[in-house]
Amino acid sequence: MPSALVEEKIGFYRPRVVERLRAAGDSLAARQDRGGHTRGNVAPWLGSGDSDFHGTLAAIWVWSRGQELLGDDRYSLHITSAWSFVDAAFGDFIPRSLGAHASDEAAYDCAMVLRAWMASDGHKVIDDESVRRERVASAARLLGAYVTDLENLNGREFKDPGFLAWTLGEYARATNDRGLGATARRFVETAFGMKSPPPFAGEMSVRDGLFDFSCTTATRVLAVIGAEGPIPFVGAWLRERVAPAVPPTFVSRPLDENCWNACAAATLGYAFSISTDQVFFDAYKVLMDELDERAESGAIGRMPGYPAETAATFYYSMATASILGKI
Repeated sequence: MPSALVEEKIGFYRPRVVERLRAAGDSLAARQDRGGHTRGNVAPWLGSGDSDFHGTLAAIWVWSRGQELLGDDRYSLHITSAWSFVDAAFGDFIPRSLGAHASDEAAYDCAMVLRAWMASDGHKVIDDESVRRERVASAARLLGAYVTDLENLNGREFKDPGFLAWTLGEYARATNDRGLGATARRFVETAFGMKSPPPFAGEMSVRDGLFDFSCTTATRVLAVIGAEGPIPFVGAWLRERVAPAVPPTFVSRPLDENCWNACAAATLGYAFSISTDQVFFDAYKVLMDELDERAESGAIGRMPGYPAETAATFYYSMATASILGKI
């Protein structure tokens, strides 16, 4: 597709992306604790009093991307307060190792530390010797060790290997960490390779669990991109082997339907920004049109009829920004 047409399509979405992220950011800011021992925490949904470590990190991502595209610092105080909560709670959620005694969510928590750090540009401060920077680096090392030892590649939701490997690869490239980059590439080559993924819509679903928010077919595609980078070779792979697998319609799911489709849409939008293939744009538009109908004031629940939640809003915001390559 000629580049002028690609820019025309992306340009059409740009103001919509900015408006959605502003609305999402405002929605999350309204739920942030402003005092007490959980100051800075972003509750998982309105009325909840729970401390939400990865949810607060997700909010940092939304605010940081929103500021970047809005061109101002309207969420800077919210971001600062959120990082203060994360710093204080770090030891409660990030263990010294991701072994048998770690929580089921610990590896995902590590990945979300990296995603928030990258979005808030902490990795660009070359001379930063802060405690926070070392904590982020420790989370990256834990994640690297985790994927190195990972044998079960069928994990879902918090244990989705694609999401973890994608994040590790992106962090390694952002920080020029060759060791972690090699770790991410080895894992992706062994676990996924460059073969064609199965159809997104045919992915297994969970009916008796608590969560099923991650489209693991989509995240394995992101993992390849994270390991290799958004280079022409990856663009060709997306066009030739991934495009035939994309969902032609919004996919019904028994659990976390909005989250799952938003995760898929995030991959489709990002794939279009790299490959410029119309197939990805068309599928992205189908999913986003439905998600936009279901969202309210920039936020969305995990399923139709559910209240707006931080996690679902994070995936929806990633989907929104992905068409601009901001994921």
